[in-house]
Amino acid sequence: MPGNRACTVLRGDRRSNAAVLPDGYNAELLAHLVGDRGRVVSVDLDPFVVRRAQRLCAEAGSGRVTAVLGDGSRGAPGHVPPGGFDAVIITHTATDIAPAWREQLAEGGRLVVPLDIGGYTRSITLVRRGDVLHAEHWTYCGFLRDRGTAARTVPTATFAAGEVTVRWELGTAGDTTGLEEALGGERYELSTGLVVAGQFNFETLQLFAATTMDGFCRLSVPAGSEIVTQQDAAAIVADGSLAYLTHVKIAGGPDPADRRSEFFIHAYGPAGPALAERFASCVRTWDREVRESWYPALSIHPAGTPDDQLPPGDRVDAPACRMVFDWPGRGTRAPLPAPAHAPSVAASMRVAP
Repeated sequence: MPGNRACTVLRGDRRSNAAVLPDGYNAELLAHLVGDRGRVVSVDLDPFVVRRAQRLCAEAGSGRVTAVLGDGSRGAPGHVPPGGFDAVIITHTATDIAPAWREQLAEGGRLVVPLDIGGYTRSITLVRRGDVLHAEHWTYCGFLRDRGTAARTVPTATFAAGEVTVRWELGTAGDTTGLEEALGGERYELSTGLVVAGQFNFETLQLFAATTMDGFCRLSVPAGSEIVTQQDAAAIVADGSLAYLTHVKIAGGPDPADRRSEFFIHAYGPAGPALAERFASCVRTWDREVRESWYPALSIHPAGTPDDQLPPGDRVDAPACRMVFDWPGRGTRAPLPAPAHAPSVAASMRVAP
């Protein structure tokens, strides 16, 4: 979880000051890590959580933790040290990067955030270089949703008498004209040719599809659905048609390593075969170019940054930022710049309990 990663970052960089999680136990742990000259600033929307943190920290007695009531998407105004925080640690799932998190971060400081990208959450450590944040570390995770001014509603649409729900986790709903009729028709199936072992890890495939394919969405269906065989499926919608990713068990065995599954694309609608081929091509590209390379280089820029000032890569725009994913074979794969200094103050905040 982000707090654990934050502790690792702070310990490894020998920081002398930090601000971190809102409950007293974790805040005091970080106060211990940052040392006698350090401090921890914690922000939370919930008055109960703040009062509890204040009470527990007073009992612990370090005197280095400040718990304040507020909306963490605005940072910690009034508590920012000269030059900014060395670390900002977000302890809820975010779908955007609030400007305050970057602006209150010191040059070379780290932002640790569970970032939702197309409905898939990864805890990412980002390093500030001017107005740009560069990804330094990725961790698979799940976390609470954001609240306050940072909260958002995911656009959805339901079909087949409520059996199929389409979710546009990136925030912009697609055109579903003709989809109801398409889902009542014949299903088209296409093998991707990718066969994997039982314990195969394909967590980067989800992000690769979400950030590189137009019309990306997620499907939800109840268990046993005959329309969509995957309860939570990555999908694309276009031209009154739909295609989604699923896998079929083709070999069993007592040991997970002996089991085999094959990835398929299922599709509906007049453009179904074309969408299936496009999705299958995405899977094959991932298998060939990305599978052994792990996560992409990622840079996050302020909203409003002109296209010609962005590096090559696949772009995902949010209200407050522009993300550029530099996947193997699709961008420049520019290396992360070396840290300019070892920061001395760190901070974190939380929008949701």
